[in-house]
Amino acid sequence: MPESGPDPYVQFLENWIPGIGECTELHDKLHEHFELDFSVNSEARLLGFQLGHHPAGNFLHVMIFAVISTLLYPSPYRNDWSGLRDFFRSYVLGKNFQLISYWFIPRGILAWRSL
Repeated sequence: MPESGPDPYVQFLENWIPGIGECTELHDKLHEHFELDFSVNSEARLLGFQLGHHPAGNFLHVMIFAVISTLLYPSPYRNDWSGLRDFFRSYVLGKNFQLISYWFIPRGILAWRSL
């Protein structure tokens, strides 16, 4: 069963890139807008999309996230290969929508099924 609210530790990890992090309130509203729960995979998708959507986000940040989220996150919050794939897919999608406000991006765009 998906979690109904963000875990405090996950909230702390949401803003892991100085200068790119967006406020927690925006991140939580984006969970609602994109119809995502607060699971590890949904966090990976949303963080990837936000990173790609931000003009300062680049591939180095993707690599940093891959290392941190698979090795340094506490075990309940670690990403597996499927989570990293979804993170990268969302990152690329965010790059494609960089010039569009979050609120004009289709709601279900991040709701694909993992492989």
